[in-house]
Order: sequence, then C-alpha cells, then structure tokens
Amino acid sequence: MIKILLTFSLMPFSAAMANKIVINYDFDAVSPFYQDTAIVVQNKQGIPYVGLINTVGEFILPPQKHIEIKAFNEGLAPIRIDQRWGFIDTSGQIVIPAIFKKLTSFNEGLAAVLEEDKWGFINTKGEWVISPRFDKADIFQEGKAAVKQYGSWGFIDEQGRWVVQAKFRDTKRFSGGLAAVKTNDGWGYVDTQGHIVITPKYDTVYSFNEQRALVSNNQSWRFISQDGTLLNDKEYEHAQPFSEGKAVVMHNGKYGYIDIQGNELVSPLYDNAWSYRDGLARVEKAGKVGYLDATGKLVIEPQYKWGQSFQEGLAAVTLDYWDYGYINQRGELVIPPQYDDAKPFNNGLAPVKHEGKWGYVSFD
Repeated sequence: MIKILLTFSLMPFSAAMANKIVINYDFDAVSPFYQDTAIVVQNKQGIPYVGLINTVGEFILPPQKHIEIKAFNEGLAPIRIDQRWGFIDTSGQIVIPAIFKKLTSFNEGLAAVLEEDKWGFINTKGEWVISPRFDKADIFQEGKAAVKQYGSWGFIDEQGRWVVQAKFRDTKRFSGGLAAVKTNDGWGYVDTQGHIVITPKYDTVYSFNEQRALVSNNQSWRFISQDGTLLNDKEYEHAQPFSEGKAVVMHNGKYGYIDIQGNELVSPLYDNAWSYRDGLARVEKAGKVGYLDATGKLVIEPQYKWGQSFQEGLAAVTLDYWDYGYINQRGELVIPPQYDDAKPFNNGLAPVKHEGKWGYVSFD
C-alpha cells in the first residue's frame, strides 16, 4: 500500500507552526540569499532602486537607482552602473569598476568581458588573464571556454591557448569531459583534445549530465552514453536530462521516468512531470500536483493547485492559488498557507509575498 498524505486537510494549524517573517515585506522584488546576501528592489515613483541586504534585513548596499545587479557566483555579482558593468562582492563593495560593455559571471575564477568590440577574460582582481581578441566568449567549465573567432567556435584553456581549434558552427560547454559541437552535418561531441568521439548527426542535443546526453532527430528524443551508444531502444516525444539518476520522459502525451540504465521506473501516466530534486519529483495529474519518492512511488497525493520542487527539504504549495505555505518531504504542513506567493528556500530563508510586497521567512 502506498501511504498517501493529505496534508492540508489532516494537519491542524497552530501558532507554533507559523514561522515568523524574519525580514519584513518591504520589497517589490527579491532574489534568493547567496551566503548571507540577497538582492532586493524597491520601486519609488516607478523607478527601481536596487540594493543588497543581509539575513536580518539590514542594508549592506542602500537601494540606488540606475543600477542593476545580477546573481552572485563565486562571491561576486555583475553590477551595471550607468550602462557599464563591473563586479560587486557580498559586502557591497565594488571590487572591479564598472567599465565593461558586457560580461559574464565568474566561473572557475575567470569572467569573460567585452572591451571595445572584443572579448577576453579577467580574474577576480580585474586583471587581464586572456587578452580581448575573440568575437564571442562563454564561461569556463572543466577548464575550458568556448570562444568564437573569425566566424567559427572552438575552445581555449585558462591561459588562452587553443585546445580545440575554432572550426565549428556552434558549441556547448564541456561536461563530463565531452562538449557538443555543430558542423554542417549536425551536432556531435568532441573530447578534450578536440577529437570527434560521437559523429555529428543530430538536430538538437544537450550537454552530458550523469554520463548521459539527450539528443534529437526529427523531433524524436533519445538518450546516448558517452561512447555514443543508445541507452535503450525507446524514442520519446519529449524528455529532460538526467537528475539524481532519473530522467523525465514523455510517451503518448503522458510523462513518466526512466532510471540511469534506461529502464522504465515510472510508467507514463502523468500530465506533467519535473526532474527529481532533493530526492522527490513533482508530478501533475488531473490538474493537481503531488510528489514521487526516489523509487517512483507516489508518497504525497496529487492535491495541490500548484507546487514547487523541493529545496532544502521543503516545497511551497497552494490549494487555491491564493494562499501558499510549505510542506516537508513527508507531506506534513510545516508553514501554513498564508502568503500570496512563495519561492524555494535557499540558505535557510525563503522569499514570500504579502499584499504585493516581498519579505523572507525562515524555518528553524
């Protein structure tokens, strides 16, 4: 017997369950917390003022107009000031002046930046590591970055040396030691020396994830292993990359899951399905959201009008689109429905909305 948990109808509400707002509803837009810092926006007379706060709601960087801050990564966030970009740290200090036309986030200690009309790479001190000489550039991943020069894409290492010569129409990032590349014959994959290990022949591809890649021809999706062999003999109408050893697949208009060996884990019987997160998967049936465990068993009955994937052990759900609360992985209601909107927990805090304004709630 599958144990079904009817959370909202069976769990009584109590004052002890209602977690207090730890940061008041003062913002028109907010980001998740990165370490102890979050990006917030306050609109004043229609103009967005952007700032940074800490975990008790104090301003690290007071809201300012005419700036934009993107998500933090590796301790730094891109910041736009007067149409130029630089970087700010989690203490609110500008560590790289806003002098660039465009840039990417830092990844593996380097960021791609556009100076004049060419892209190069800087380190976290703002020093040039790879001089600007490329037409386009992507972030570093697994020690290599895709760059475009003279109309073709290739890959360079962290010293700016070519490791895969620029001869491809398009590329994707390295993942699991392989990168997808596009030639006149379609998409295939190369290794770290630039040798083609999976022949270009696909219309659309994803990067490898958990040693499997999703590829498509004629709008039919299949999975391949790193040697190019098919994972199974099934063709799917739609699919998603593997996550936590399982992948969403669609057959005859319904969604199910396969395991990492390509075996059917959950028969296609759901109207929608999301990738596994935190050991559970969000599924929809007859317009209601429920959750499966890692074995594919339904452990939280489809009962919610909307629900998010689990993150840090909790998921935001609603029965009516009006009031959002949070359940734990046993389906128990741990924060009662009381918010107009709610986002996932991150670093112990979650953004929640009330009467048009955002604040943050904690779960201890």
